[in-house]
Amino acid sequence: MCISNGNYKMEFLEIGGSEQLRPYWKMYLSRAFAVVFVVDAADRARLPLAKRHLHQLIQLDSVLPLIVLANKQDLQDAYHIPEIHDALALSEICENRKLFLIGTYVIKDGSEMSSGIQDTKEFLAQLLLENC
Repeated sequence: MCISNGNYKMEFLEIGGSEQLRPYWKMYLSRAFAVVFVVDAADRARLPLAKRHLHQLIQLDSVLPLIVLANKQDLQDAYHIPEIHDALALSEICENRKLFLIGTYVIKDGSEMSSGIQDTKEFLAQLLLENC
């Protein structure tokens, strides 16, 4: 995926969290300027697994900025932002890094997106400019 606005162009590489793909995390982090970690805020049963993977991932780089997207905020049973913060134990990992936790949702047909998607694009652009 690529985002550009004339002043900058950002290319994104999605690396899945499956066990087979986790060995690649370290290789790609060396070229990253930020990590965007997406969690399903409505899947309460899998949040402990997401927490474990997130903490494994950030141990590979202690200062890389982290943006956590709490997706599916439009669903009634989704965890709210403070609950996601606690469930992922984000207070344990933000000592030396910039950390953003943003609620998002996208309607299946793409007709509606939360303002969190635009906020994320703006944060990424700002982080990119800081690293240039």
